[in-house]
Amino acid sequence: MSDSLLITALTASLLRSVIVCSIACLLLPLFTGWIQRGRSRTSRLTRELFCVLPFFTPDLLTGFHYRLTASAWAGISGGLSYVLLTELLYGTLQLFRAVALGMLLRHIIPTPADTSEALYSWQLLRTRIPRVRWYRGWFRLQLAGPWRTALITWSLTAVVVFQEFETAALMQIDQHPWSWSVCLFDAHAAWQPLTESLRLAAQALLAELLLLLPGLIAAGCSLNIREPQPDTRQASTTTALPAATAAFLVSLSMALLIFIPLLTSTQPALRGIRFMLSDPVTIQRTCTSLATSVACSVAAAVCALGIASRIHSDYPWRSGWHACVTAILLLPGLAGPLILSLGLQSLFQLPLLRLVWDTWLPQLLGQTLWLLPRAFAAAQLLWTAERGESLHAASLLLHAPDSRRRWLAGLLLWKLQDLPLLMALLLLTQWTFWDVTTASLLHPLTFEPIVTRLYNEMHFARTEALLGLSAVALTAPATSLAVGAAALLLIRLRQTRRNQRA
Repeated sequence: MSDSLLITALTASLLRSVIVCSIACLLLPLFTGWIQRGRSRTSRLTRELFCVLPFFTPDLLTGFHYRLTASAWAGISGGLSYVLLTELLYGTLQLFRAVALGMLLRHIIPTPADTSEALYSWQLLRTRIPRVRWYRGWFRLQLAGPWRTALITWSLTAVVVFQEFETAALMQIDQHPWSWSVCLFDAHAAWQPLTESLRLAAQALLAELLLLLPGLIAAGCSLNIREPQPDTRQASTTTALPAATAAFLVSLSMALLIFIPLLTSTQPALRGIRFMLSDPVTIQRTCTSLATSVACSVAAAVCALGIASRIHSDYPWRSGWHACVTAILLLPGLAGPLILSLGLQSLFQLPLLRLVWDTWLPQLLGQTLWLLPRAFAAAQLLWTAERGESLHAASLLLHAPDSRRRWLAGLLLWKLQDLPLLMALLLLTQWTFWDVTTASLLHPLTFEPIVTRLYNEMHFARTEALLGLSAVALTAPATSLAVGAAALLLIRLRQTRRNQRA
């Protein structure tokens, strides 16, 4: 692939990411206000769930559903109108994903210490210090305070949208408009030399660093903040018209990314499942591939969440060395699965590591590193100070003299610790399971992951058998973890009963 082709694709992807995420960040206060207008806590939680749910839908299934839409537009209109329609649909899908991610990040990013007093004090010094120094200090206080969360949210959502691959590939964004990840992936799959792929990936990595720069600057200006403050942000008052607009946008995002694909695919998928069950050879092949893919995904999720929990246990970081090590662990995942996988490919071509290339180690390592930023975000949500205090109190109740209290303590530990941990593992496993890029580039030569098989077959036709296989693959990680959750619950209940008898 030529440099000019990649530069064209990078420019288009960069512009798309900047425009989409800028609009998404402007919409976040609107969505936040709509959530806070809920009459009860249950209503507010339901609205928030509707806002963030589009981020968890697999990109591969979204692209597969709208592939026929893009193809139909190409056949009907063609030319510039097809390009604009496809770009509008693809940009809308990415916009709703960016809004959902932004709503998640507002809960994950620690609220900075209250800088209103610092800004007011600095305002009083405006006539007493040189103008350049005053504006430099004012700008730094703004970055560490009011602008911090918005800039970090914008940078992270922009990088995620910039890295998107599966939907773009299946909607033929590799033709018009351009997507750098699809262009580079296709060129590498067409036996482009690894050194050439790495050279081109370095240009994409530079673009990602440019997108991360505003967030890194804002985070760097607030490194002196040691303890996250309680989230005292109040939602802006929302009038009836903006609230109706937010409700419409949430309904549209749920319809495009969840309801329409489900309604149009459920019946064909059920017929495809019945067809699969009638063929023993297909059942054996599918079960073997699914079991192996789920096992690898669960292993990567457990490793990533374990490392992220260890990092989070020392957060906020007490030393610059710990912060540096944490950045080294998290930055490869932020680079995206394509750049990360190409880098690991070159690493495992070294003489000392070439012996383990055709094993599960490259894929497991690649998926673990890619998951680490998401696992760290999950740890931020799980291990809050309030939850830690509740867990400590529940653990003390296990030694209470009253058997009923010990029983309640076991149930509390299940609710506060085991169940949230399993839900986090389920999300991380689903993300890993549907990661086409890492699985395609790093899987062992003797095994084809189920997701790469689906990706390859989705380019040809939308058959009932393929829809049935996609439905089975969608539920496989949840089913496996549900069995694990049931086993863990039984173990917890058995331990509680033993404590009762003691």
